[in-house]
Amino acid sequence: MTRSGVVAIGMALIALACAGCGSGEAEPHGEAALKKACEGVFDAATINEARKSEDFDSLHVASGSRSHAAAAKSLTEKRHAAYVCLLDDQNSSKSESGALSITYSPNRGRLFPEDQNRSYSAFKAYKLGNGMQAITESGGADVYFQCELSGRLRPFYVTGSFQSDLDLSSQAKFRTLFQSSRKMVKLLNCENDIKFPDPATMKYLPLQKD
Repeated sequence: MTRSGVVAIGMALIALACAGCGSGEAEPHGEAALKKACEGVFDAATINEARKSEDFDSLHVASGSRSHAAAAKSLTEKRHAAYVCLLDDQNSSKSESGALSITYSPNRGRLFPEDQNRSYSAFKAYKLGNGMQAITESGGADVYFQCELSGRLRPFYVTGSFQSDLDLSSQAKFRTLFQSSRKMVKLLNCENDIKFPDPATMKYLPLQKD
């Protein structure tokens, strides 16, 4: 076989081996990552808000398998908290913290005492009816609700937590957390009627005066 024939075969083998190279299989970042992340809980308005964040373009889904279904199973069968999703940015460490996360915990306790009637400088507190509570602070938002499960004598309480380094409004945080929580309620097969409010209508308890 001539030298040119060997070169031609070599080039053909390289082409076959590289089929799909550069064909869009790179890990999604920024907007593409947020659209894919957390099984679609980020709406367009929240993604537009997130663009203001310095590390928006470097956001990407962290390695590892996480989902609402896996988290629901951990809550009910293993009785421990679980991540629904985790995103990193270029500054995120390898530990499970990341630039953005949504987690759920079973029976962690109320976010604040039932008789509390004030918000504070560190966080704003919301009473949402039917024992449901929510708080928002600079780094995220939490929601607490009761899920009645078939065959379980004691009430099952769930706390959902949204943590993020992104520059997001309280409404955007709650829209994302509530959309995720609706998925969890469905997967947990909660028998009671749980209605998460429109964040635009939510009013926090009056701020404590200095």
